[in-house]
Amino acid sequence: MPQLARTSPWWAALGGIGASFLATAVIFTLLLPATLVDFAPLSRERAFEWSGLAGSAAAIVVARISGGWRALTIVGLWFGAVLVYAISQSIQTYDACLRELCPFGDYPTSHLDAVIRQWPAAAGAVLGLIASARRWSTSTGTNALLEAAGALAISSGVVAVIFRFSDARAGPIAVLGEASAPMFIALFIGCLAAAALVIGIRSETPLLSGARFAAVAVAVEAPHVVAYAFERGPRELKGPVLIAVIPLAAAVGVALVGASLARLLRSPHPR
Repeated sequence: MPQLARTSPWWAALGGIGASFLATAVIFTLLLPATLVDFAPLSRERAFEWSGLAGSAAAIVVARISGGWRALTIVGLWFGAVLVYAISQSIQTYDACLRELCPFGDYPTSHLDAVIRQWPAAAGAVLGLIASARRWSTSTGTNALLEAAGALAISSGVVAVIFRFSDARAGPIAVLGEASAPMFIALFIGCLAAAALVIGIRSETPLLSGARFAAVAVAVEAPHVVAYAFERGPRELKGPVLIAVIPLAAAVGVALVGASLARLLRSPHPR
């Protein structure tokens, strides 16, 4: 894995959350085609739950290596909160389906099943602890890109909770998926601004970090691209032109805002 910088626990935890989102998004995108074919062997809900294994492992490894046990504790509290939220949403779905007929879908069959469905996240945490137990070399500096991804994940996760989406860990993907509405476009831009703020504060080369942020934007958009390719739905935000434009626009915007903030924060102030 790329060498991580040793940082303070709070920044390390933020980087761990960013790494978790990136790992989750990549695995979810790879599993998504199996949910879109006829007689699909996997539902989208199950695919995201399975991708949580990679997300938990990545968060634990990055937090432990770059920030030690205190960062690991912070990440553990965050994941505990988002898992409790995901389980509560699954339980509410189960209760609602008992009262009225629900559309066809992969719903929990009991309250216990809603809890058991999250076992991949727990398994990933165990694997992350095992992997992080070995000695890893670290560098000086910051993990600005992962920290910016963490800021995007947390801010959009808060939006997901406010609007009662099913899983806060999918915050960036869920908010972008609703961005045909102007309000969600504004909210997504606000989440990108949080990432740009982190890059402006933390990165020694904010323009380069902003350009690299295109990889994060691609991870956010990739599930929508895969779904569009299989379903050929209406050309809303998932249309072919915007598929190319969104990562580029996000990277340019984050780079420019981050560089401007870095220049403002680091310029000498008159006494």
